[in-house]
This record gives sequence, structure tokens and C-alpha cells, in this order.
Amino acid sequence: MYTYKTLVWGLDGIDVQELSIAGVAGLECSAGSLGIKRDQSPDAAAFVLPRKSAYAGVFTSNVFRSACVDSALTRLHAGKEIRAVLITSGNANAGTGLAGRADTEMMAAAVGEELGCAADEVIVLHTGVIGVPLGAKRLLPALAPLLAARSADREAGHAAARAMMTTDTVPKTAVRHVDLDGVKGTIGGVAKGAGMIHPRLATMLSVIVTDIPVASPALQVALTQAVKTSFNAISVDGDTSPNDSVILLSCPSDEAGSFTPGAMVRGTQAFATFCAALTEVCEDLARMIVRDGEGATKFLEIVVTGAESDDDAERVAVTIATSPLVKTAFYGEDFNPGRIISAVGRSGAAFDLAQLRMQIGGLSVFAEGLFLGVDPVAAREVMARTDIVIEIALGSGGGRCRFYTCDLTDGYVRINAEYTT
Repeated sequence: MYTYKTLVWGLDGIDVQELSIAGVAGLECSAGSLGIKRDQSPDAAAFVLPRKSAYAGVFTSNVFRSACVDSALTRLHAGKEIRAVLITSGNANAGTGLAGRADTEMMAAAVGEELGCAADEVIVLHTGVIGVPLGAKRLLPALAPLLAARSADREAGHAAARAMMTTDTVPKTAVRHVDLDGVKGTIGGVAKGAGMIHPRLATMLSVIVTDIPVASPALQVALTQAVKTSFNAISVDGDTSPNDSVILLSCPSDEAGSFTPGAMVRGTQAFATFCAALTEVCEDLARMIVRDGEGATKFLEIVVTGAESDDDAERVAVTIATSPLVKTAFYGEDFNPGRIISAVGRSGAAFDLAQLRMQIGGLSVFAEGLFLGVDPVAAREVMARTDIVIEIALGSGGGRCRFYTCDLTDGYVRINAEYTT
């Protein structure tokens, strides 16, 4: 019997503090201030596992990459097992040259010394302002107390999820419990991100851990698959950062018994169940990022079906999700389907306009090449909702895509007009 159980996540009336990844796979977490942020608020989160763990990762496609991404990729390509992840907030350590890479490695070595492991068994990730030297040496004295404070209790996990935030307004956590033919396990993840969010990852960092034994090659397959419909299916503003990273670690529990990493291979029901649960964790976190988009007031789900290919469906969805005209119309609750159809038309996807159908919030608005009459009261009711689904059927094939975005508001403009000042 292969099953998994969902634990709710919270932005909609659910207390997010009820969720924590502390304790998953023996994970200990801590939060504290290293002195990166001027106000001395928490700017560092540590995630420490009891032993070295199988490692998979997915990173930004931006050619302009932070030193921390290069560092984490080096460990991934070398097949390293990982003991700890340190995340710092307030400085991206991007565009800082060789000194920036040295800063990242200096911090990894310091964490390793405290934990009694090698520097290349530690991943250090950064997020924050681009182009400012990190100056890691000044931060090192605060690492020992940060790591000494780590704990497996729920609040420690919650504090770590909060310490990695930048412009986020809420911490983001998702958890699944999985039963793999009698072997019970857990997958838990945290993420940060609210702006500079777009496919091929976004300005986001995520750490996901599991006590289910999965070898690194299969772990990488599972993560790459999960990211497609989650972190690579969201956009807040069409921008992609140099720091985006999703880290997945497998640290088997003693209860795993005879269920070995070798049992988790492609084609088995156990692996399919693990992948499904991992994908849901990633999708939960990705939707949280969109709901917490900088200044956002609307959560928009775009469903495109009937495309000639999945790529064409994605072209349509991304064009809609990144259109300032579409996004501002939803912010102003201005029912304007013409903006959406115009975005579809310029997307580059192949389709016959006469076959196109579109609904907004369940209201049919376009068919057979024509806009349909819509009751104004019904239109106002749809636009007043917080969650709105846009459904587009192209009538050209079997390609499909589900994508998430938010509106574009004056709140977003204020945040980003004052980000460094």
C-alpha cells in the first residue's frame, strides 16, 4: 500500500507555525543574526542533519550567478553528501568576483569546523541585495552561537523559515507524510521568495529534507520532475535572480529498516509515490510564493489546454502571467478579457483563433473568434475574488500547462523603488 497524507499549509487562515520541518530526518534548525542586516534582525538560518545525506539540487538558469550557486553546483557535480545548509539573508553575494566565492567557502569551512565535518559537506546560500561585497570574515564570530542554538523543536524550524526571508511577509513551510509499503517517512520543505519571481527558477531559495532513503541519482530525477510544475510554473514579475536554489537532502531514519535507497528507482510504485509527495511539497511552496508576491492582492491560476504541445501551452501561460496590462487589470478589478486574448495572440503559440475558448472565474468570455456578452454584476463578482482561475482551451492538440501568478500593484512598485534605500 503506497499512500501519502497532506498536512495543510497556511496563508489562508491556517497558522503556519503549526508546520515545521525541524525534526524531519533528525533535522535541527536555528535562526539568528550574523550582522548582515543593519537593524540586527535575524539574517541567518541553519539546517543541520545528524549525518551526511544524499543531495540533489536545481538552480537558476541565469548566466549571472551568485557565488553561492557556483559553490553548491560544485558540490553537486562532485557527488558530495551534505551535512548542513546555511542560508544568509540581506546580501546576495552576486557580482562579487573571486572574493565573493572565497566568502561563501569561508563560511562553509567555519560551519564545517563547528559541526566536525568537511567544508564541502556544507552548502551556503545567500539572498538579498546584488553587487555588494559580503565580507564574510566579520560574520564568522556569530556562527558558533547560531549553530549551538539549533534544535529539533517546532519553533526552531519556524524561526529558521522566517530568518531566511527578505521581502516575504510570511514564512513558507510544507510537509507530507508518506507510507511506502509499510515504511513510513516524511518530506518537509521551507522556501523564501516574494519578488523577482519567474520560471527557470525565481528569486527563491528552498531547502527540502526527507527521511526516506533515496540515492542521489534518483533524488535528482525526482527533484527535477517536481520543479517543472512548481517552482518553474510561477511568476510574480517576470524577473529571475542569480541566486535561485532548491536543495533536496535524503537522510534515512533508523525506522527505514530494510527499505534501502536502491529500492527507490524509476519505474517502481514506491518511487512514483515519493515523487508525487515531493511534487506536492514543491507545489505548495511555489503557490505560497505567488500568494506572498510583493504587494500582491490576487492569486491567479492560468490553465491552458488544447495546445499543439506542452511548450506552446507554457508560452501562452507565461505571456499572460507576465503582461503588465493583464496583471494591473486584475489589481484594479477591471474586467478586461481583451487584454488576455491579446496576450494569447502574441504568445507565439500555434492555434486557430476560431477554436479558442476562454473562461475567467467560470464565466465564458470568448468563443468562435468572438467575445461573448457577460453580465456586469457577475463580472464584478469574479474580479472581487482573491483567487481567480483563467481557463484557455486552444483546440489544437493535447498540450497543457498550469501556471500561477499574481496581480501587479502599487505596493510592488513601492517595494522595488526603495529596495536598496
